[in-house]
Amino acid sequence: MNATDRSPLFVVEEVLCTYPISTSYDSCPRYLFYALLLAVCVTRWTGWLADVFLGAAATYAGTAAIQAFILVSSSTKHRTPQTVSIPRIPDNTSLWDDFPALVTETNEIDISPAAIELDADAVLSIVVTAYLVFLPLQCWSRVFAKERISSIIFTLWNVLMFAGSICSLVYWPRLKKTPIQYAFCLPELPPISPVSSDGWESWQLTSTWNNSVWNIFNNASLLLQLNDVCFYPCFNTTQVLRQQTSLQATVASGDNRFTRRHKFWGKVIYSQRYIYSLIALSMILNVLLMMIRVLPYHSRVPSSRVWEIWKERKNIIRGLKEDFHAAVHTSRDHRESMLEKSRTKLPLWKRASRFFTLRVMGLWAKLTIDVIIICAIVFSIVVSPLTVIAFVAWIEYYIYHDGPSQETPQQVGQWSPLVSIALLCISAAIYKLKYWVAPRHEIENDIQELKKEIERLENLRDEKSNTREFHSLHSLRDRFSTEGQHYDSSQVE
Repeated sequence: MNATDRSPLFVVEEVLCTYPISTSYDSCPRYLFYALLLAVCVTRWTGWLADVFLGAAATYAGTAAIQAFILVSSSTKHRTPQTVSIPRIPDNTSLWDDFPALVTETNEIDISPAAIELDADAVLSIVVTAYLVFLPLQCWSRVFAKERISSIIFTLWNVLMFAGSICSLVYWPRLKKTPIQYAFCLPELPPISPVSSDGWESWQLTSTWNNSVWNIFNNASLLLQLNDVCFYPCFNTTQVLRQQTSLQATVASGDNRFTRRHKFWGKVIYSQRYIYSLIALSMILNVLLMMIRVLPYHSRVPSSRVWEIWKERKNIIRGLKEDFHAAVHTSRDHRESMLEKSRTKLPLWKRASRFFTLRVMGLWAKLTIDVIIICAIVFSIVVSPLTVIAFVAWIEYYIYHDGPSQETPQQVGQWSPLVSIALLCISAAIYKLKYWVAPRHEIENDIQELKKEIERLENLRDEKSNTREFHSLHSLRDRFSTEGQHYDSSQVE
């Protein structure tokens, strides 16, 4: 390279400062999580095996939800940018070979140290996917909601996943607003990419960024104190869940250049509206089905038993037709009687109001609600799986552009979760053989324990029955007492 290329005191290169995805959220554990969710849906009739898969997936997603809460609560605004004057370098310089992200044709830049938390991408994929799977399971599966305590636990877990999803969806768009970052290097020493932070020392920032940069490159002793061949202002940042030494700076060459990343973000934001719409639609449909199960309404459509709906589809359709004909017949009879009465001089509002009796409105409301339930179930069956597939493909495509994984599948941090799940399944399967291998005295001890437990449950049942009867008698006594007071007052009159 010629001398004019090496004449600047320092050069500026665009870098990408990130906290890489944690090993617990890397590709192998994340794909294992998706496989566990699929296994829960496929094996939900097996009982113990589905419980193993569900417990592993739920705890993994719960950890991600807690991290989403922390990320949102600890998020801070970016610092006010400071202008730094730099040597002007022309576009036709030969420094491009060593500095592919070189800043040219300008004599000043704005510095606002910041770093991108890539865990936000993985947390978003895990928490939202878990919520999109757990919510329909609670709506459709009788296995996970056959007991009240199971339904309560599932509801609380869905609340946690919903809150984590909201926090993730709120925090994730903030990554786009991360300001551009730079590295200041000697023209003779191109940077190593990627480079990890060794921590930040107070002498590196004295008063302003402009003074600090020029003081370092004008002072050979300060330049030698740098931990790397370049000066990275973004290393002056912290993350509450990360060590400062885990921060990495990568030369923003190719697709990592700010302008290209901005175009990529434009594509992501354009598709984001459709993904968010699918998520909202899936959530509304499943919450509607859950509310129908909770409300005291007896419907012809068993919304919690999808297979039974298909088996009884002819009876359900026949019943809906009967409800429709009954509503039409009742409305017609009432209209004819009102036509006879309308010959009298009744006010218009009275004649109009009598067309809408409680019986007519009840028949039409019952028919309308049943049709809404059927439509919600059909759309939920179609939309919920489609939403999960579309969201996972969309977010994994984005995570792919975050860069390569920190670890390969051969490293213990990636395959250890799979081994843990396999050992857990083997242990649960062996435990199912408990009474086949147990000696006689162990079985007799378990029988005695079960008898004691049955006796305790029977006593608890009797206590609840007595309490319910007591409240019923108490309410009857209050009602009779009130009616007696009304009777006495009428006699006095």
